[in-house]
Parts: sequence; structure tokens; C-alpha cells
Amino acid sequence: MNVGIEIPAELPAAAAAYAAAGIKVFRVRRNKTPYANCPRCDKNSSLYVQHRPEACQCGVPTCHGFWAATTDPALIHRWWREEPGANIGAPCKLNGWAVIDVDPRNGGDRSLQALEQRAGVLPGTGMQLTGGGGLHLPYLSPGFDLPGEPFPGIDFKHNGYILLAPSVHASGGRYRWAGDGLFRQPSEPWPSALLPRKERPAVPAPRPARQRFPVYGNRPKGRPGGGRMWTVADLVQHVMDASTGNRNNAFFFAACRAHELSEQGLLDLIDTRAGLMSAAASVGLTESEARASFDSAATRPGDRGAA
Repeated sequence: MNVGIEIPAELPAAAAAYAAAGIKVFRVRRNKTPYANCPRCDKNSSLYVQHRPEACQCGVPTCHGFWAATTDPALIHRWWREEPGANIGAPCKLNGWAVIDVDPRNGGDRSLQALEQRAGVLPGTGMQLTGGGGLHLPYLSPGFDLPGEPFPGIDFKHNGYILLAPSVHASGGRYRWAGDGLFRQPSEPWPSALLPRKERPAVPAPRPARQRFPVYGNRPKGRPGGGRMWTVADLVQHVMDASTGNRNNAFFFAACRAHELSEQGLLDLIDTRAGLMSAAASVGLTESEARASFDSAATRPGDRGAA
């Protein structure tokens, strides 16, 4: 049984509570940038060098704020004694998490609804309400990298970090855990429906007769002029599901659909391009070849409607 932990309302005590539960944390400024934590920035360290934090030569853009995350109670006590109003950051991958970050302001609620209509309801997990009206859905890390922004308004936080309750959003709202308000360690694995096909566990049951993604030449009804009514989520998943030898073709096919539906006012081309580029990176296509393929799809003649 995943027993919940009550998190204090004060930030210093909350940081200590997470650490006591085994969660690595670090302090974050209100603008979501980490504090300088590396030895070169620590005046009490023998390695200290006087410099501006943004000019630190430690080699990590966040000045070790991300990698300095710890469960050390003495260090956490010192950090929050120095900055009692600091927000609480938690690196996802270092804590064994992968988090679906939903931002309704950028269409994340619509993307999540479309995602669940296609892939089924996501496995139940603890939910954190962000201070800005968004939602965090934490799962166990799948053990390999995930695309960062696969759908409009949705991020897959894996290599990055999230803020933890009761951190304060720039809007003034506080982060909080949904339901009974208790924090629970993620215990559900990352949803298999959100994995590239090559990473999904083998399923012995036969595939359903209905084909989710039509092959070239099929013209199922769904929009004026024929053809499937593809969503951004469909196109992104089509790329992620492609077999190793068919990834370029799958990406070009999705790019053609994106340009075609954009011309008809049915998809936002900028959002779709961002999702497809992220999907391309996740299946091993280089940025340059994906960009060239996407641009080439814009000039593809009339057979773009074939699917």
C-alpha cells in the first residue's frame, strides 16, 4: 500500500519532509531557475571563485542546481535557512520519475483528452495541481529518454525537473497534491501507450482487426474530400510507432498530413511541427533530416490526401 505523507505548509519544513521520504530536492527561485549550488559558487568551499552566477564555469547551465539535488538533511536545512522562501525542485529522472506535465493555457487539456480517446484512460497515479492551473501526473521512469514536448500543451518531464508543493507559482498560486492533499511516491509504470512501439512490452493477444493507422491508399471518411481526420496526437504516435526501417517514411507521411490539414484550417502547423520534431528525435532521426523532410512535405503534390 502506498501510504501518503503529509507535507507541511512551510517551504523549509516541506523540503525536509520530501528528503526524509527519499526524494532528492534542490532550491529553485520564483522564476523557476535554480540557485547556484556548485562548489565554485559556495563561499564556504575551498573551490570558491568570485564570479557572477550566470558566468559560472562549472559546465552545467543550471550551475549544478539540478545535479545538486540531495536528501542530505543538513544541506537542505542550510539551503532553506539561507533562502526560506525558495521553491522546492525535484529532478525527475534522478528520482526515478517521468512526469506528464499538462498546461491548459497552451491546449494541454485538449491534448490530454485527445490522447486518452486514442490510447485509453491513463493509469491512475498521484496528481499535483500546479499553481498556474496545470497538472502533473508522475509515473515511474521507463528507463530511457522520452520526447520533451510531444503534444501541444503537454511536456514529458524526464530529464528535467518539476516543482513540488507547496512551491509558489509566479501567479501567486501554490502547488498542491490533489485529493486528500498527501504526497505519494509514484508506483505506476510509465503508460505503455506513450512508449515508442519498439519499447512496448510484447502482448501475446492478437491485434484487433480494426487498423488504427490506415495504410497508403485507404480513404476512410472523416473530413471533407475523404481521408482520416488526423489529430496532432495521432501524427506524433504514427511516427513513434514506426518500425526501424520505416521511420523516415512514417515521418514524411505525417508531415504531409500536417501540411494538408493545416491548409484546410484543421491543424495548427506550428504546434504540429513541434510535436513531430520531438517525435523524430525520440525515434533517432536527426534534426536536420527531420527538418528537411518536413519542409519537403510542403511541396508534395496532390497525393498527400491518399491516407
